[in-house]
Amino acid sequence: MSEVYVMASYCDQGKIALLLALERYYRAQGKKVACLQRIKGQSDVGLYLKEGCYQYSLPLEAVKSRSALERWLPRGFDVYIIGISTAYSPIGAAYLDLFSNYNEIIPYDWLGKWTECVSNLIRSYAPDPDIITFWEEARNRNLQEKNVLEVVTGVPEPLDSPCLDEKRVLHLPEALVFDTFEPRMTLPQSNRNAIAVGAFPGEFWDVFPALRWYGYDYVRFIQRLEEENYDLAIIGECSNRSLRLPIKPKGASVICYQPSVYPPYNQPETEFQSGRNFRRVYENIRKKPVGAPLAGNGFSYRNNQNRFWLYQAYPGADIVRHEDDVVYCNGWVLPQYLMRDGLLEV
Repeated sequence: MSEVYVMASYCDQGKIALLLALERYYRAQGKKVACLQRIKGQSDVGLYLKEGCYQYSLPLEAVKSRSALERWLPRGFDVYIIGISTAYSPIGAAYLDLFSNYNEIIPYDWLGKWTECVSNLIRSYAPDPDIITFWEEARNRNLQEKNVLEVVTGVPEPLDSPCLDEKRVLHLPEALVFDTFEPRMTLPQSNRNAIAVGAFPGEFWDVFPALRWYGYDYVRFIQRLEEENYDLAIIGECSNRSLRLPIKPKGASVICYQPSVYPPYNQPETEFQSGRNFRRVYENIRKKPVGAPLAGNGFSYRNNQNRFWLYQAYPGADIVRHEDDVVYCNGWVLPQYLMRDGLLEV
């Protein structure tokens, strides 16, 4: 059994800084640490890569049961640190259901006024009172039924409980709470020559140990594409949605996580639309098979309405499309899915 630490928060509350500080703490003890997050696309991946972390993504299907989560925890690590953002949304709450113990991140200026602060923050994104009600009910239920430890970030002086100070120094990490699980995921290793650019699922590093990553230098990556001396090219995400690539590789497999780089794949992103039955979304995630409808049309979670329940930047297009040696991934499609569907050769 391995220790699994969960760090739950809303967005931009110091979660990544805290996760990285905890990762460094255990790595300094000689332990092998895996950092995981619920699938968020390119968000935060570069921060983990910069720190040299082992980073993985958890799909929504991992919330189905304890054993389902274990099938997505990679074997071979001593400590697992999971970040859950938007913790009390329908999706975040479904993840937290799996744990009896977790750590809730509270910014220093939120102490004693969580409800007021989170209500104001949510209203700035989506002025729907039903969202706030669901969040408050989910949090209150967990505080009553589980062991939830508040971890304060941005403190000017150390507290007598786990906290992260203004200089990003972690205090009393040994007091953080955790659950134990039996990791069961294994990934095959390939000796194929792979190159990559941009942000892509960290699992590819396990599958292709010799992978050459060009960071976000698309100019050098294109030069390498022209050389054609590789077996697999991974075109990752970046924030520039107007980016276009001048060439398509020939004679090699390509996995593309930003379909818009090859016109005419140019569908507009869909704007956020709020819906009201958040309880139904939460219950469908927990009880219905993956790929089943989460809610009706026009609901804010329609971008997750596909066979993997992954968030799609282009909800009107297929989640995966194979054309001319290029596999277009309209979402954070993990290599496990691509291998299962016969779209990724190892």
